[in-house]
Amino acid sequence: MVQLNAEDIIRGLKRLKSLAKQDILISSRAPDPELWLKTATARKEKYEALITLVEEHGVQRAYQIALDDYASLVALVPPDSDGSLTYAKGEEQALEIFFKTLGLNGDTLQDARSNRVEVGGA
Repeated sequence: MVQLNAEDIIRGLKRLKSLAKQDILISSRAPDPELWLKTATARKEKYEALITLVEEHGVQRAYQIALDDYASLVALVPPDSDGSLTYAKGEEQALEIFFKTLGLNGDTLQDARSNRVEVGGA
């Protein structure tokens, strides 16, 4: 993993949060406005949480907490009627971009994904 300082990570996360806010603002013009809004909102909120984690615990601890969060996401299937999986998809996207920013190996994400529980499964 590339070693970046907390200030650089926070600056990057703030920029990503800004992009998610822009997506929220233009969601009404998207082909599927509700889906776009929920996904962008989830990304924005996850970036806010990651910023707080880095500020309070440092990059290494924030990384570990984020990896645990990523592994605990349910295996994504087509969105359900209440949109909770759409929200989870947005969280997943935000976490994956965070990991790419840190230079995380794709194999690590694949390992975390393989341990997920499928919706309705065990």
